[in-house]
Amino acid sequence: MITKRRRRAIRITSTYLIIIVAFIFFISPLLWIIYSSVRGPEAIFSGKMKTPLKSFTLESYKTLLMVTDFPRYFVNSFKIALFVTVLTMIFSILGAYGLSRFRVRGKNVYIMGIFSTQMFPIILIVIPIYNIIFAIGLLDKTIGVVLGQIILVLPFSVWMLKGYFDNLPVDIEDSARIDGCNLFQTLFRIVLPISAPGILVAAFYSFVVSWGDYLIVSVIAQSQRTATLPLVLQRLGSALTMRWDQVAAAAVLTIVPTILLFSFVQKWLVEGLTAGAVKG
Repeated sequence: MITKRRRRAIRITSTYLIIIVAFIFFISPLLWIIYSSVRGPEAIFSGKMKTPLKSFTLESYKTLLMVTDFPRYFVNSFKIALFVTVLTMIFSILGAYGLSRFRVRGKNVYIMGIFSTQMFPIILIVIPIYNIIFAIGLLDKTIGVVLGQIILVLPFSVWMLKGYFDNLPVDIEDSARIDGCNLFQTLFRIVLPISAPGILVAAFYSFVVSWGDYLIVSVIAQSQRTATLPLVLQRLGSALTMRWDQVAAAAVLTIVPTILLFSFVQKWLVEGLTAGAVKG
């Protein structure tokens, strides 16, 4: 007969075993990319998995950073992702707060319309986005890429922040208005500081989607001045002469910023994702 203590030990062991297996499953490709980036082309095409320590080299990183235009693409990606994040936060905060706090005729229709945009594949709206950007003369311009990516991230950000604002107590805002705060003072001095975790989640989502977007960039960007890292990775992978060490190094340099950003904000991300789960 299995005792209660032994049953609990089996359950804990099984849980940790599943977590470890899942962790290995998800982390293995990343580790292999990092490993490939410090191997030379000869070692990669040798067919051997093990490479002597003395054969490790950073030549692929040196070539990317000093010979190619990779730094320019990195700056393009960061600039575009930053613009997308800032503009998305401005519009989504105002839109979500308005839908949450004010009586708007047809509010539910607006909310369902915003949410329904996430139910369709992105490829369905690529041609309309291209036609709009082309018509207003923003093709192959940074602002054109920014506007195209905002279309991707704005609906989800509005929907998520609206749900977050719904769970904030209205009494705090009423007290602020009694103390003499107007609408914008209440929003910026009271609501936004309280909503910081939720806003951080939406901002992180906007940045990561913009940073990793390939489809919109491949349609709007027509030259090196607007090309971003995902587009460059695709071009490296489709070259006639494949340099897998450089492809791996470019992938590592592309992944690192999002990992570093997540490591800094993960505490607030967890709080922001779970804060609206229980209504106070």
